[in-house]
Amino acid sequence: MKHVIIGTAGHVDHGKTTLVKALTGIDTDRLAEEKRRGVTIEPGFAYLDFEDGTRAGIIDVPGHERFIRNMLAGSGGIDLSMLVIAADEGVMPQTKEHLGILSQLNISDGLVVLTKTDKAEPDWIELVREDVSELVKGTFLEDRPILGVSAQTGEGLEELKSKLFQLQSNLSEKNHSLPFRLPIDRVFSVEGFGIVVTGTLIEGSVKVGETAEIQPSGTKATIRNLQVHGDNVETAYAGQRTAISLAGIKKGSTARGDVVSAEGMLEVTSRLDVKLSVLPDTERKIKNGAEVHFFHGARSMLAKVFLYEKREIEKGESAFARLKLTEPLPCKRGDRFVVRFYSPLETLGGGVILDASPSERVRRDDGALSALQIREKGTQTEVAELAAFQLGRVFSVADLCKRADLDKKSCNEASKELLESKHIIELSEGKYASSKIIEQISEKCADLLKDYHAAFPLRAGMNIAELRQKLMPETETSDVSSVLKIFADRGQLIVSSNTVKLSEFKPNYTQAQEKIREKLLSELENTGYEAKSPEELAAMYSKNEKRDFEQVFESMVSGGEIVMLSPQVYWLQGVYEKGVNQITKHFENNETLTLAQCRDLLGTSRKYTLALLEHLDAKKVTKMVGDSRILLK
Repeated sequence: MKHVIIGTAGHVDHGKTTLVKALTGIDTDRLAEEKRRGVTIEPGFAYLDFEDGTRAGIIDVPGHERFIRNMLAGSGGIDLSMLVIAADEGVMPQTKEHLGILSQLNISDGLVVLTKTDKAEPDWIELVREDVSELVKGTFLEDRPILGVSAQTGEGLEELKSKLFQLQSNLSEKNHSLPFRLPIDRVFSVEGFGIVVTGTLIEGSVKVGETAEIQPSGTKATIRNLQVHGDNVETAYAGQRTAISLAGIKKGSTARGDVVSAEGMLEVTSRLDVKLSVLPDTERKIKNGAEVHFFHGARSMLAKVFLYEKREIEKGESAFARLKLTEPLPCKRGDRFVVRFYSPLETLGGGVILDASPSERVRRDDGALSALQIREKGTQTEVAELAAFQLGRVFSVADLCKRADLDKKSCNEASKELLESKHIIELSEGKYASSKIIEQISEKCADLLKDYHAAFPLRAGMNIAELRQKLMPETETSDVSSVLKIFADRGQLIVSSNTVKLSEFKPNYTQAQEKIREKLLSELENTGYEAKSPEELAAMYSKNEKRDFEQVFESMVSGGEIVMLSPQVYWLQGVYEKGVNQITKHFENNETLTLAQCRDLLGTSRKYTLALLEHLDAKKVTKMVGDSRILLK
């Protein structure tokens, strides 16, 4: 079933509350002070039943200038607006201000109601109609119905009700599969229910028993009970005025302006990138560095404005801006907000949030502006591609959903498109990276290895752990290994168990060092399994050759030409492979291998046999079980 919220707006004492009562039979002035003063201070709530059985919620918001903040708190989630203007008074200051606020909140449909027609002459009402037509020109209410009614005589009420039914029938049904979100506009305690919060459910659907998150504190709570228009329900849907009883939280732990939402749905931020607009009928500008009152849902605070493209925004203009907030704000991309002048209080304009998690530094280059344009008008795939790049690291689909501010379904669809177009790369199951980020890492990796090879021309490559730390700090080892594998598969790198080098790199030996290398190769090949210790190998060279021997020997070990089994046992790579092959062949017909069997198999002494077996144990190729070893892989 479709769920619609209708909101009133207009100058104080123009008959909004009386109109709602005439339509619904419900008096939305609930506070004693409101009754005494005859004005609405807090938003009031009612519902309107139509003949087909559908029901629309109605929010009656305050009109007095002093209560604009409360008007803004109640306006979240409005689908249709009734701009109320008293026929005997006509357009007034708050009429214009409320219309500007509704426009900034992106309310796209509604109508104008001329109340108190029983108190005005027909000629005067006609003049008011002309003023109203001029007022709404260029707004979402241009060419919408202007209906005259009298709550006292009942004149025009049925026509108004019929028009509201027609308008709500034309609205699209909300997406109830989204994670739920409810900005809190009231908090109170009820005996037997505990803490109860109310607001308009602006996204998704929520069920009794679900776990909720209260932002900005991050407190978790269980949905104990739900009510819609005073009736207990198991599920509440976007577009319904909802009361939520929360279990597991203490009195005073939540307040008006907080948001109840599904877990992990919202960013909590103190800085925003936005598209900021100034109302066309204000005489004020928004200058770079200006301080403004910022209103979002039921939350308000001060904010400082930093403009990206210009020094000031004139009336009727828009521009990209960074807002630095004085308090943490739970929000997401696409949320609307209103800004008012700091002093005197006057509505300046508003806009839309484009990035709820921007970089700390304000960048004014073409790349930053292009990113904001994508977040403003891009497709979901373009926004997801941008988010993948802005994450700048290995990510999951959940990470991407949050950075792009996309629901799970839309994000999965976008991810699939980006994988097919190779704009993102799957590194391993559930782990992805932007192809642009991979290219940046590739360039950084090449630069690191070039510098390393220049500094250590005889070493076969950089230690892989050192490269991981310098290349992708704070990234899981498996994720870095997946990235390095991409570069190796492209032929850019050669990755061994311990080192990484550029594929074209070769140790740069001098003529004297090359002779030392050849002598070492010959010696280790001739001695086979019973190779000399490093000290015995070093003794083969003169005192003047000692430094060169150390460098060559280290280079051959780091490059894999020589394999270290233990600090005293080093084998030539070919000899090592021969020994491993003999052991592997043994396991083809046997389940275990003893030290004595291995010694006889290799035809060498216990010293060398034990070094090889312990080396294979450390690599988890074999495993000691009792006095024997078994093959692990």
